[in-house]
Amino acid sequence: MNKYFIIVLLFLVTCCKSQSITTFSQLENNIRETLFQKGYISQNEYSQKKGFTIYGTYQRKVDEKKLRNGIYDLYLGNHSPQFKFIYERNKIIFLDIYSFKNFLESMRTQMVYLFEQRYCREIIVDYVKRLIRTHYSFNRNPRDLFNKNCEFREKRIPSTFYLNEIKSKIITEIAQKEDLKEENLQLEKIENIAVSELSVYFGINEKEKLEEGIYSYVNINSSVSNNSYFILNGNDIKFLKMDSDESFIKSIQEIILFGEDKNICSEKTIWCIEQLFSNYMENSCLSKVTKDLP
Repeated sequence: MNKYFIIVLLFLVTCCKSQSITTFSQLENNIRETLFQKGYISQNEYSQKKGFTIYGTYQRKVDEKKLRNGIYDLYLGNHSPQFKFIYERNKIIFLDIYSFKNFLESMRTQMVYLFEQRYCREIIVDYVKRLIRTHYSFNRNPRDLFNKNCEFREKRIPSTFYLNEIKSKIITEIAQKEDLKEENLQLEKIENIAVSELSVYFGINEKEKLEEGIYSYVNINSSVSNNSYFILNGNDIKFLKMDSDESFIKSIQEIILFGEDKNICSEKTIWCIEQLFSNYMENSCLSKVTKDLP
């Protein structure tokens, strides 16, 4: 009985393993099946093996004889949603960026992959920007290919905090980071905290409540000169963690969530994300690094 049980178990493990994709034909079939199951192509397109075209994100073509690992674009035609997928180690990871929920999860999946590949900052930022623009332009507004939130000037909404109240909370955050007791921090340290908004609106009026938005701060007496960041949303302050790839990815998602909630232009969201990247990663790209990417 045990012998037969082991044979059946081995059969189940073998038959249920995901298929290794080594040819372009297998890749097309896998993508076609995924698009059909998700309802993005019709029964007729599925049966006739039509409905989409695959492009390399950088090279805009695919070497059908030798598939390169990397990120690819899926083009379903004019006024149709656009998608991407990762091809790595003979496997496919489909990046569904049609709904906001799926887009946010796909952003995380893509960033995990990009960090694992140890790409330099410019390459990772470029992939992130492309994913954001595809979701907010092609998939949100496929007719005009434009994010409607960028048509009008952003509304400036006051929070419930004055500048010194924010600085006091920053001191508490610093104490927690450095594993210090807040009461042991010198009171005048509040004067050493410099706060600025990531915005085209420069300057902060200390006598008025700060407006909602994404802010940076730095302790000018600290040996570490990099900025830290927080999101100010009504009566809530959310400090953005950047002490690991996982926490950094979470912070990027928080910025995207804030932009979505406040109907902020996606180009401003991208600009804020670039500021975080500039503090998290070194600029280390070679001029022709993209030649090896699909």
